[in-house]
Amino acid sequence: MKINKNNSGFVLTSALMLLLIALLIAGSFVFAARQSGPRVTAWQQYDETLLAAQTAMESIKADVYMRFKDYHEITYSWNDINWLKDHAAESSADGSLSAIAGIPGCPYDEAQIHSTVTTSDVTGSYDEQVLFVTVTVEAEWKTVTRKIRETVCYRLNKSSVFDHSYFINNYGWFSRVDMVVNGDIRSNYDVDLNSSSLILNGSSYAGGVNAVNRNPGAWNWNTYKNNSYSEYFRPAGHVDMNKNNPDSEWEYGYDPYTVSIHDNTAQLDMPYIGDLSDYKYYAQKKGGQISINGSVVADAVYDGTGPSGVEGAADEGCLVLRGTQENPIVINGPVVVDGDVIIEGYYTGQGTIYAGRNVHIIGDLTAVDPPKWEQPDTAVNFRENTLPDNLQKDFLGLCAKGSVVIGDYRSSSFASGVSAYIQPPGTSAYEVSATDADIGYVSYAENGTNYFNGDYTATYGEKCSDSNPAAGVPRRLYESSLSDGAFGALSPNGKVRTIQAMLYNNHLTVGYFDQNAMVNGGIICRDEAMILNGRLYLNWDPRVALSADFTPYLPMELKPAETIVWTELAP
Repeated sequence: MKINKNNSGFVLTSALMLLLIALLIAGSFVFAARQSGPRVTAWQQYDETLLAAQTAMESIKADVYMRFKDYHEITYSWNDINWLKDHAAESSADGSLSAIAGIPGCPYDEAQIHSTVTTSDVTGSYDEQVLFVTVTVEAEWKTVTRKIRETVCYRLNKSSVFDHSYFINNYGWFSRVDMVVNGDIRSNYDVDLNSSSLILNGSSYAGGVNAVNRNPGAWNWNTYKNNSYSEYFRPAGHVDMNKNNPDSEWEYGYDPYTVSIHDNTAQLDMPYIGDLSDYKYYAQKKGGQISINGSVVADAVYDGTGPSGVEGAADEGCLVLRGTQENPIVINGPVVVDGDVIIEGYYTGQGTIYAGRNVHIIGDLTAVDPPKWEQPDTAVNFRENTLPDNLQKDFLGLCAKGSVVIGDYRSSSFASGVSAYIQPPGTSAYEVSATDADIGYVSYAENGTNYFNGDYTATYGEKCSDSNPAAGVPRRLYESSLSDGAFGALSPNGKVRTIQAMLYNNHLTVGYFDQNAMVNGGIICRDEAMILNGRLYLNWDPRVALSADFTPYLPMELKPAETIVWTELAP
C-alpha cells in the first residue's frame, strides 16, 4: 500500500485550523459571557432607576391629589383650587424611595429621590377652573441617575349630579307615584321603579339595581309635544322631531328611542355644601345680590337680624323672600344666607342662593321670564334663536346646607304624612360632612368618618319662642328657626303647585305637592320624602349642562386628575 505524505499533512493542517476556529469561537463565547454580566447589570440598574423614579412620581402625585381631595371634601367650593396652588409644593419629597413611597422590599427601595412640585396659575372663570401641577423626580440608584417630569391637569367645574332631573345619593323610590319625569333619574344605590303611573321620558341609572316591579312608561314624540306643559319640557333629541335629520340633533334632548334602564353604574360624587366662608368669598367676588322693588335685601352675604328683629335670637341670619309679579325677587349671581331661607312668589334674574341651614318653599315659586322650548322647532331657529334666547331667561338655584322643606311643616298632615319616611327604618345612616355638625347632622363617628343616623325628626338647636323671640325652644331638623307664630303669619301653603328652580341640599327634600304640580329645574338630594296629591311633572333644565354658555353658580366637582405630559430629562 502506498501512503501520500502530502495529503496527511493537509488533513492535519485542516484539523488544527478547525480546532483553532473552535477555540476562537469558544473563547469569544467565554469572553462575551464574562462581559455580558456587567452589561446586564448596568441595563438592569438603568431600568430599575427609571422604575424607582416613576414609583416616587406616582406616590407624590397621589399625595397631591389626596391632600387636595380631603380639603375639597370639607368645602366643595370655587376657591379650593387656589388652595391647591398654594399647597401643592408641600408634597415635594427627598429621601429614599422606601421612605417616600412606603413600599420596602423592592430591589431599588434604597434609591435616593429628589423631587419638586410646581404649579401654573389658575386659569378659567370661577365656574370652571383649571390648574396644572408639574412634578419633577430625579432618582439615583447605584451608579445611575434618571430624571422624569409629569404635568397633571386639575379641573373644578359644576358637578355632574345636576345633569339629571332627579338625583338621590341614597335610596331612590318611585312607588305608586303619578309622575312625569322629563330627564334622567339616578341613585348612587338602588332605585325602586314600582308604578305604572310613572312616565319616564329619560333613563334610570342605579349604583345598585333598578327594581322594576312595574314598568314605567315613555312618551313618543307626538305625545310629548302635545302635552299642555310641553313648552317646559327639554327639547327633543332631534329638535324638529325628525330622527332622519342629523342637522337637528341636540345631545341634551329627549330621544324616546334611547330610553333605558342601567344597573351597577358608577357612583357620582355628590358635593357637600361645606364651609360657608368659601361660598361667601365666591359670592363677594361675583358680586351676588338680591333685591326687591329696587331695595337691596342681600349684598353677596346676608348675616343680619332675622324676621323677629331681635339681635342674637334663634332666627338671626334667616331671610324671608316674597316676590310679586309687579315686584319680583331679583337675583343676580350667588348669594349666601347664614340661616334659613323662606321663599315664595315671583323672581327674575339668574343666580343661586346658598342657605346655611334650610330652604323653606312656602308657596308657588315662579319665574317671571322662564325658558320655554318650541316642540317641535327647526334646527336653524333652535340654534340661532331659541337656545341663545333661553340662555338669558330666568334661573334660580336653591341650595341648602340642611334640607329643602316644601309647604307648611306645622300642619298635622305634614307630620303624619312624612314621619314614616324621614326616620329609621324609612331612612338609614349615611356619611356626612364634619361642617354639618353645627346644624345637627353629625350623629356619631366611626374610624374618623362622620355619620348622620337618618332621624330627621330629631331636635337640634332652637327656634324662637312665640312668647319671647329672644328665648329659644327646641327645633326639629326640618323646622325653620322662626317661631311657629311668625312662620304661620307668613300664611304658608300646605301644598305647593309650581317650583321653577333647581333644588339642592346636603340632606333631605321633604314636603307636599298639590295636584298637577310642576318642578322646572331638578331635585338633587341625599334623602327624599315628597308627598304627591295628584300628578307631578319634574322637568330637567338642560341649560345647566351647557358649562361653556351658561353659569348656574351651582356646587363644584373635582374631576379626575389627568396626566397630560410625561417626559424624561437629562439628569
